[in-house]
Amino acid sequence: MSKPKPATSEIIAKAYQSFLDKKGVTARMGQKRMMNLCYGLVNSIKVDDSGNRTSAPAVCVIEAGTGTGKTLGYSIPLIPLAQAKEKTLILSTATVALQEQVVHKDLPDIRASAGLDFTFAMAKGRGRYFCKLRAAREAEKEMELFGFQDETIKILTDEFDDDLWNGDRDTYPVEITDKIWQKANAVAGQCPAHHCPHFKSCPFYKARDEMDSVDVIIANHDIVMADLSLGGGVVLPEPKNCIYVFDEGHHLTSKAISHFSSTCSLDAAIKWSDEIFDMVIPLVDSYDDNMERYATTLNSLASELKKELVLTKEFLLRNLPFKGEYDNRQTCIFPRGETPHEVIHYAKTVGKVLEELKNTNGKMTAIIEDKAKGPEGGEHKMIVGELDNKLSTLVTAWAQFVNVNKRDKQGIPFARWVDVNRDKKNEIVINSSPVHAGEMLKSIVWKDAHAAIITSATIRSLGKFDAYLDQAGLPADTPTLLAQSPFDYENNGVLFIPKMKFSPKDSAAHTTEVGSLLPTLVLRKRGCLVLFASKKQMTEVFEMMPDDIQDKILMQGSIPKSEIVSRHKLRIDRGDDSIIFGMSSFSEGVDLPGDYCNNVIIAKLPFMVPTDPVSLTLAEWMESVGRNTFEEISVPDACIKLIQSVGRLIRTEQDTGAVTILDNRLVTKRYGAGILDSLPPFKRVIRR
Repeated sequence: MSKPKPATSEIIAKAYQSFLDKKGVTARMGQKRMMNLCYGLVNSIKVDDSGNRTSAPAVCVIEAGTGTGKTLGYSIPLIPLAQAKEKTLILSTATVALQEQVVHKDLPDIRASAGLDFTFAMAKGRGRYFCKLRAAREAEKEMELFGFQDETIKILTDEFDDDLWNGDRDTYPVEITDKIWQKANAVAGQCPAHHCPHFKSCPFYKARDEMDSVDVIIANHDIVMADLSLGGGVVLPEPKNCIYVFDEGHHLTSKAISHFSSTCSLDAAIKWSDEIFDMVIPLVDSYDDNMERYATTLNSLASELKKELVLTKEFLLRNLPFKGEYDNRQTCIFPRGETPHEVIHYAKTVGKVLEELKNTNGKMTAIIEDKAKGPEGGEHKMIVGELDNKLSTLVTAWAQFVNVNKRDKQGIPFARWVDVNRDKKNEIVINSSPVHAGEMLKSIVWKDAHAAIITSATIRSLGKFDAYLDQAGLPADTPTLLAQSPFDYENNGVLFIPKMKFSPKDSAAHTTEVGSLLPTLVLRKRGCLVLFASKKQMTEVFEMMPDDIQDKILMQGSIPKSEIVSRHKLRIDRGDDSIIFGMSSFSEGVDLPGDYCNNVIIAKLPFMVPTDPVSLTLAEWMESVGRNTFEEISVPDACIKLIQSVGRLIRTEQDTGAVTILDNRLVTKRYGAGILDSLPPFKRVIRR
């Protein structure tokens, strides 16, 4: 008689204890609370006979402090749960770097130490895979034009054919340049799918098939957004069959906004319009008279498109009030996101021609679908597919640019604006973008997913989850958890706020005061990181430093970020002092434990004045409905950025050091107390 299968809760408990024993570490309270919430959320979901969720959307938000071990905190409970419920666990990160860390380090470690038996694979965008059909087409074009083909393309094709390479760009033994790769990578709109003569060996579809069979898929937010925007189940399994974990979830809202924005360079579209007829010439002789008629129509429409684009560009250059800090790049932002009527007139004309082009290409596609056979048919499907992909993008960009009535359910408008680049012969680019991610995430993620867990080291602002819940389109009663860091902040760190004569409101005086204080502050410890909110202040303060201190400074902008970190570590390893002058990118994702960073100095609170079109449009709408943008956006955003900056100090349980903030608004302004209460509980030295 076989043994009864252990309950999922028993499997989880055993796996966690096994991991702790093999690693020789003790359980962390924050980690255990995180595991309990993940388990409770997923286990309480009501389902029908097919396993589909019938209860309300299952979403929770977890702030897991540095050192909590959040990857273990969600993986240990969710992997067995997903297996038991026959769901796929999607681990989504904000960056490819973290994605690779989870694939190559974290999950293999969990599998080996926790004793869990599971499979996993890394999801990549279609563009990371080789397309033999595109490579062959490119080689043929080069032979016709130049009498020879690029040797690198030939080598890639030969090695793929000989099974010496699997077609994944990241597994090729040497780097493939972008210039070469763009000629041979897979492109969604050009893919003839199962009609392709190379379909059975296609590396993208092989990888896609693997996604359906593994227990855990490691993706990133861009891939997840791309899949869900297409309805789900295109690159990844269907959302209803997935449990999502959005790690570094504080990036999710901005990723969603970016993904659903649209842009179109009029100059690039004008140039492309001249190429349309050449693209379809190979189709004319292979089909009946209808194909020739449609190709002729396409050519006429392409000429009309070029004419309308030129007229629109001339009108925009003559009539829009472009403004900008730099003369070569300027912007015209439309108030309330409303494209002016006279601009709409021109844009609608362009949009109408684009729609006619798309419809005509659709008729040509229908002929090919009906009559094409063999390898040539796959080639022809690629041609019309490429056209359709480009036209669909352009149609969306122009439709979104003129649809001024498009708002979400809260009435929040889209941002719309026009850029001009004077250095590129007055290149004109039209843009539109949502300004709030809430309704999008609600409709394409939370509504359809079996469950979703959002986690990050910094999600709360002013000690609350409210701002994030609003931005992510989640109700106020969404389950939330603060999984406390195990670090002993009170004994290992000091927060110092010196008495400052000048507020950052007086920019020049504050900069001078910062410059006078830094020579003493930067040399208190060997590894110093000074964070600035503006490049102007960073540069001016650097110029104020004595020569002996300038020699110790590695300043962002002078050399690449990765090189700054490498040189800094080398200096500390040699026993020398080293100082990094950096901006916002150094406040997140930079890990400098121990002596590499035991002295963090923050020049001022990272308040960002909204200058970009998306932020300005959102602020404008909020003010129009009586909401306070400073309290609802500026202060919470500054608070999160400050927490991230302060978080550079203590990276391990052994780290010690000091954080100094040179901004008296923390003690003079009403919001200062709330921001201070949000910071780690260091010992505090505040001079008023």
